[in-house]
Amino acid sequence: MRGAWRLVLALVLAWGAVLPIHAQEQEPSWRQLALLDRHRRLWLASSDGAAPVAALEGLEVTAVEWSPEGGRLAFTAMQDGRSVVGIATTGAQPAARVLDTATTIAWSGDGRWLAWSDGSRVVIASREGEPLRTVAVAARRLAWSLDGRWLAFTRATDAVPSSSCPVEDVGWIEVASGGVTVNDRAVGHLTWVTTGGDAERPRLVYTSAADARLRWADPGTGATGILWDGLVASCRAPLLTSGDGQWVGFLAADSGGDDLVLINLVTGEARRLPDLPLGYPGLALPTVYLWLDPLARFLYASRSFPTVVTRIDLVTGERTTAANDPGILVAISPQGERLAFVRNVPGKPPVLVIVEPASGRRETLEGFGWAAWEPSPYQPIVFSAWQRTWEREDRPVAAGLVERSWTWGPRPIRVTVEPYRDAPGGRRAVVYWDKARMEVTALAGDRGTRWYVTTGLLVKELITGQVQLGDATFEQREPAAIPVAGDRDDPTGPTYATFRELLAAPPLSEGSEIRWRLHRDGTVTEDGPGGVSVAVVIPETNHAIADVFWEFLQSEGPVWGEAGATHGRLFEPLFFATGLPITEPYWATVKVAGEFRDVLVQCFERRCLTYTPSNPAGWRVEMGNVGQHYLAWRDQE
Repeated sequence: MRGAWRLVLALVLAWGAVLPIHAQEQEPSWRQLALLDRHRRLWLASSDGAAPVAALEGLEVTAVEWSPEGGRLAFTAMQDGRSVVGIATTGAQPAARVLDTATTIAWSGDGRWLAWSDGSRVVIASREGEPLRTVAVAARRLAWSLDGRWLAFTRATDAVPSSSCPVEDVGWIEVASGGVTVNDRAVGHLTWVTTGGDAERPRLVYTSAADARLRWADPGTGATGILWDGLVASCRAPLLTSGDGQWVGFLAADSGGDDLVLINLVTGEARRLPDLPLGYPGLALPTVYLWLDPLARFLYASRSFPTVVTRIDLVTGERTTAANDPGILVAISPQGERLAFVRNVPGKPPVLVIVEPASGRRETLEGFGWAAWEPSPYQPIVFSAWQRTWEREDRPVAAGLVERSWTWGPRPIRVTVEPYRDAPGGRRAVVYWDKARMEVTALAGDRGTRWYVTTGLLVKELITGQVQLGDATFEQREPAAIPVAGDRDDPTGPTYATFRELLAAPPLSEGSEIRWRLHRDGTVTEDGPGGVSVAVVIPETNHAIADVFWEFLQSEGPVWGEAGATHGRLFEPLFFATGLPITEPYWATVKVAGEFRDVLVQCFERRCLTYTPSNPAGWRVEMGNVGQHYLAWRDQE
């Protein structure tokens, strides 16, 4: 063991006791790859397999499942001849403990709940492993709904098993009440999908034992239906779902080859990919042998032996070889950038090989026979939360119900994963719009609050040059030399960098006419056109807000909610979208569509607002394209 790993906390293994976990002297980076060695001891490594460290001693681990939010995992292991379940956290202060006896584990899709079964009962627990409810169900498999309200299960029937794919009862447990519903009989895999892309309206999907059709059931309404009126080979391969909640995929059983059918849950579109290069000894494929990218951009299909992994571009249909190896494919990283193979040679320790398809780089880890990466931050519940946040202000605009400027933008311009030190797992999913960024930092947070989705302090970063990589972690760069408003080639208007020396400028008093004019070099003159005045001074930042902007922030009109379009305040809470003001309002000469105009500009933590008197009503006050500007600035590095 390396010198930095000196402290071992060795405590007695008992129910609820802390297990031996190695801890660094200095706070570690997040470790996103779980490994099992030849003795089935649990190790943790960085995503590329570097610097593996022993994470758990004294138990022979049999299964590991990462929490969808990252930063913790559940495991089953053998202890004194019994199968037990436990939790391990992987952040700055790693810890682990055994919880109960169990053979099956499952995390909820939002990371709030953990469930386990010992074959006679199901225990539903908090994310920390504290039991909340015990239900008498002899569950064999467990699968959580995307919103964490329902727990699906399968259980044995009185039918005589005729194959490795037996007929089972399928049903669900309502988490709030503990009520049990047995819905049907099924074969093969089951999963949960969204209703029209909305993860808050989940449907259970399974293959009917009666006719091998893909069926769905809605626990909330009791409705059922057929998702695909064709034969499904769900005993051969898992049911695939995309991280954005829009696609479900499965192998069709009505052709001579391995055809994959993908169904778009929003549009109803069905696509068939014929004759996938799949193969593995035995009836069932390992789960990772058919893998869908979280954003449904591409697919991996694998055939052994030797193992060849084919990448299928779901936009162009192009098929290319991603990797090949004499071993067994055992894991794929969250976004498909790495593949893990295990090579087993009789009489020798196993060897884990991590391959990067893009570069061809290979890393070899001796003595490891299994691996699992943390799941992608792309989860259906995140995409649904982003969608609801956008819809409130901008769906009425997109639908033509109101003439006003966009709050976010007509469509996303980039979806990605970014590092964030204080998010579970050290990273989070974000989406950029023309005018902002949305992020979900705590997947298991309270979705009932508007702040489940936060919007980055992009303007503050652009002005100061301080890129926020954690709650109190920053990276210093040069402030953005990008015009705050108007055309990108504007030679004279203020840039974000212009405002850097003006963040502490004292405010005008309430009622004062605003005639300050800001020039690109940071000088301020008093020859602005006026016509606007200070409405209020915000004490938290000691900055004034111009009356045209204050009126805009107080405006009401059509907004979108659960019942559709209603009348309400556009900004609720008041500074949710903009953040607090961090500059004074200034007039500036700005080039807009090739013409120079007088524009009033004021920057807040998250947005910059502009007022152009010559614009049509409804578009005189607009939000700057902060999302576009921020991406251009970050992409320069």
